[in-house]
Amino acid sequence: MAFSGKMTAADHADLLAKITAFITGDPSVPGRDWTVARQDALEWGPATVFRNTGLAGTEEVYVGLYAATKYDGISGGLVCKVYKLFNNGLVSDGGTNFLDTTIRNGSGQDKTHSLVPCWNNEISLWIWSNKARIIVVVNCNNLYANAYLGQLKRLCLPSENPFPLACFTDGYTSLWEKETLYGSITTGAQKDADSGRRSLIFTRRGVYPFSIYDNKSYYQSCHQICNPHGIWTSNFFMIPTTNYGVGSDSMKIDQGKKGSIGLFYGEKPRILLPVYVGTPNEIIGEMFGVYWIPDKYISPEDEINSRYVIFPDVSRVEWHSFMCIGDE
Repeated sequence: MAFSGKMTAADHADLLAKITAFITGDPSVPGRDWTVARQDALEWGPATVFRNTGLAGTEEVYVGLYAATKYDGISGGLVCKVYKLFNNGLVSDGGTNFLDTTIRNGSGQDKTHSLVPCWNNEISLWIWSNKARIIVVVNCNNLYANAYLGQLKRLCLPSENPFPLACFTDGYTSLWEKETLYGSITTGAQKDADSGRRSLIFTRRGVYPFSIYDNKSYYQSCHQICNPHGIWTSNFFMIPTTNYGVGSDSMKIDQGKKGSIGLFYGEKPRILLPVYVGTPNEIIGEMFGVYWIPDKYISPEDEINSRYVIFPDVSRVEWHSFMCIGDE
């Protein structure tokens, strides 16, 4: 896996430029050997779709990043897409539209798209990439935004899960009526299903909005996995950091001193726990290089053995809030 270290980007467009330069910068290094499938000039900024071959070297993984800046010149960030297939021809000639709704992860309520929210100004960033997926973490306004884009690690034969794909971020945007703001950790009313921003180990389908008057919740659906049947779905949960329930307000984070993570509360050194992605019926896969590290004696951006970097759950720093990202 390739790791960029901590970098600085000047604004939204430079953030995309820095990611592009890193992941395509050295064809001889796995993770820096992504190629550009297509570049577009879209309404709110530049967009690029990247291609790689998966760890097996025989698959096609497509990830799209759109440096979208709101009309205020300040808000926005990276709109993120993951595709099952991608036609890199001109859209006017039948090429895949960047915001296509059929082969990429779907749109959510009010046509929301997965977003890494950050301001259009100087920001810090970290990039991890291999031939199967790209991870980006951004520190903006002392809030850590994040994205996991591409393949999950299979726990089965390729024939049993042809598209082990995921698009996880901590924000959303409809460009621009509904959006996650870079300076806020919450978005709308808070219920157990939590419409606030979350890190990769707590990524869930989320809701927008939750009405106390009609008791209805609307799934964002823009944070999705592709199940073994080739269908994009928001019906997933993270193991062991979230519980699964039938109703959306049962999607609670298991952060009390009980249940799965209560076993790890205390003052002793912690272990790095892999994070699996499941549906009501099966375990879909594991995130490459992302671990949950319950520990009350660590801090954001601490390093472990020069291999892993620790990040909080956006800005939450309780003992159960930390993830770390590093080499497999």
